[in-house]
Amino acid sequence: MIYETARLYTKNLGENLVVKDYSIIYENTFIMDDVTIGEHCVIGRQTTTTAAVVRAYNEKEKVFIGSNTAICCNVTIYTGVTIGEEVLLGDNVSIMPEVKIGNKVLISRNVTINSEVEIGDSTRIMDNSHVTGRVKIGKNVFISVGVIMANDNSFGKFGFNDDVKGPTIEDNVAIGVGAILLPSIKIGKGSIIAAGSVVKDNIPENVIAAGNPASVVTRVPKHLRR
Repeated sequence: MIYETARLYTKNLGENLVVKDYSIIYENTFIMDDVTIGEHCVIGRQTTTTAAVVRAYNEKEKVFIGSNTAICCNVTIYTGVTIGEEVLLGDNVSIMPEVKIGNKVLISRNVTINSEVEIGDSTRIMDNSHVTGRVKIGKNVFISVGVIMANDNSFGKFGFNDDVKGPTIEDNVAIGVGAILLPSIKIGKGSIIAAGSVVKDNIPENVIAAGNPASVVTRVPKHLRR
C-alpha cells in the first residue's frame, strides 16, 4: 500500500510494500518484499555539499533494504546504504552513506550513524546513541542508551584522512548506558563495558571494564556471557 502523499521515484520495489504519508524514496533504491516505511521518511537522499564538508560521497551508490524490515517515522537514509532482513529502524534514525547493516538488527530512536560503518547481525543499538564514522560492530552486540563514539583525535584538523578511525567492537560485547568510546580502540569478544565508562585503550576478550579511563575489573562470569 502506497499512501496518497508518498512520493516514489524508483520502480525497484518488492511485494507487500507499505509506504506511509509524506515519505520520499529516491531512484537507485531497491526495496525487497514485506517492507514497511513510516511517515516522513527520506530514503536514498543525497548529501548536501558546501565548503564546510571535508569529504565527498558517490551520490550514485544504491540503497538496498532487505525483506521484512520496518522503518519508523522521520528516518533519513542516505545513498550507499545496505540494510539486511528483519531490521527495525526507530523514529528519527539517521544513516549516512556507505553503511552496511546486517540481519535482525535493532536501531532505536534518535540514533545517528555516520559513514563507513559495519553493523553485524542481531546487534541492538539503543536510543540517542551516536555511531561515528569508520566503526566496525560485530554480531550480537548490545549498545545501551546514550553511548557516544569518536574517531578523530585531531578534532578535524587534517580532514577525513586515513588516521580517522572509530572503535572496533567485536562479537557479543555489551556496552552500558552513557559510555564513551574514543578513537581507534578495540573491545574484545564477549566483554562488558560498565555504564559511564570512558574507553581510551583496547579491552581484551571476556572481561568487565569500568571507570575513566576504563580498566579491567574482572572476567565476565559464565551467567553473563552472551
